[in-house]
Amino acid sequence: MEIIDYLRIARRRWWILVAVPVLAGLAAAALILSAPTSYTSTATVSSGSLVNSEGSPFAGTQATGQFVAAFTAAAQSPQTRQAVQAQTGVSPSDQTDGVQVDPVGASSDVQVIFTSRDRNLSGRVAQATAKEALRQMFTVRADQAVATRDRAQEAATEANAAINDLAKKYQMADPPRVYQNQLSQVASLEQQQATLRATGNAIGAAAMDAPIASAKKALTSFLPILAEYNDLNSRQVAASSDLAQAQAEWRHALALKAAATSDSTIYLGPATPEDKQATLVAALPVIVGVGLFLAVLLILLIEVTKRLHSTRVTSASTEAPADEQTAGPDETQTEPESELVPVNGHVPSTGEPSPVVASSMPAVDEDSDPLGHAGRESGSEAASSRV
Repeated sequence: MEIIDYLRIARRRWWILVAVPVLAGLAAAALILSAPTSYTSTATVSSGSLVNSEGSPFAGTQATGQFVAAFTAAAQSPQTRQAVQAQTGVSPSDQTDGVQVDPVGASSDVQVIFTSRDRNLSGRVAQATAKEALRQMFTVRADQAVATRDRAQEAATEANAAINDLAKKYQMADPPRVYQNQLSQVASLEQQQATLRATGNAIGAAAMDAPIASAKKALTSFLPILAEYNDLNSRQVAASSDLAQAQAEWRHALALKAAATSDSTIYLGPATPEDKQATLVAALPVIVGVGLFLAVLLILLIEVTKRLHSTRVTSASTEAPADEQTAGPDETQTEPESELVPVNGHVPSTGEPSPVVASSMPAVDEDSDPLGHAGRESGSEAASSRV
């Protein structure tokens, strides 16, 4: 088939090409306009006090992207979904389908959007999701900071207790100072001995040997005590440093927690109804296009069915005369020839004209019988119609 044939078919079936898309568009418009109105609420999270602030985990050049990614993950976490369900009654599956988290431009602010047929429910879910996401991000971190501070405090307390036990054991409050005093005493004795020798008092200088030896012996006995004290003191210094750092992180975490849970951090906008006209304008071209495609398929199906039917009728009408032609000679061959019996010395006539009579009769042309030919044609048409 050529293009003109397709155009001819389209012209003949134009009402299908028009009716199907129009009906599809009308049905879509009826469904969209008659559907219940949906309401969309938006909760905006202001992250100014949460990003690039002192002690914030979101700092540096990648702070914006890190905060948005962390907030999105927290908003979609099972803990947040279960907490929102407990507050609003919306199932986690409905939250998965309806909650949407989007950044506000290139900033670190985030919007939580939820759509529902209940105006109040849409706002409650959006606000609860934003609050629970911030709680997962900062309240949990504050709790961890408290636990870290408590562990550091416990370690510092144990280090101080060990130092106190050492002081009680050796009766020394400050072993390094005692060691320095003993060392100074040895140096002083040696200085006195050197002075006596310089003045020529050899007897006095010799008498200083025993006190110097005793002082050095006592100084040697301080070495194990000093080593034990230095070990405990290094632990105490490390524990104190960890405690100071843990306390600083705890204070920052508490400040971030207070900022995250503040009512001014989350702004809930008014619920906006769905714009059905915009939805219809956006969906109508697609629906009309689908309807036009279905109309073309319907026309194609009608044409194929019609051609198959006409082919069957034509084949049946051509087979019927062929069967009659094959059946005719068989019938003439099966008929027995009757024997001619003479009656009174004459052979009865068989109905065939004699050559003489036949030659004297005018020939009759089959084409000269219009009624007979018409009858035969009407008979063949009747047979075709019956088939």
